[in-house]
Amino acid sequence: MTYLLVMGSLVLSVVFTLGWALSRLLRWVAAGLPGGGKPKAKRKPARRSGATRQSGSSRTSRGAGTKTAAKASAKPPPREPWRITRRLAEWRSSTAFALVTALTYLVARLAEHGMSFRPPHNVPTGFTALVAGFGWLAAGLILLALLHRLAVWRCR
Repeated sequence: MTYLLVMGSLVLSVVFTLGWALSRLLRWVAAGLPGGGKPKAKRKPARRSGATRQSGSSRTSRGAGTKTAAKASAKPPPREPWRITRRLAEWRSSTAFALVTALTYLVARLAEHGMSFRPPHNVPTGFTALVAGFGWLAAGLILLALLHRLAVWRCR
């Protein structure tokens, strides 16, 4: 009975994982098609008032103005993040998904450890390979969640 419960939960989590990945892939493909996705609002350029320009030029002398202009032009403008970085930053559920997968992997490892102490003293065939594959999946999703956090930080 325990074996069926553990294997059923593993099958359910794998099916959920594959279904979620497929739905995200379909959303991503649909957003790339013409007419798909949400329209993005465009920002209006900020206007500078004439009073700000006049007060700024009257306060500084010509010599000081050229020095500040030289300092401003020496510093390069910040570069815009790559498109893949912006896409990675949009994935909001990667951290929660990696956490659920890691916890499911830990429960499967605990079940494998418990099954090794039952009377025949061996785990059913294929279960160890399934748990190892699930562990690699969890590690990959944790890495993806860390990359997501880095992309969010870069896009700020």
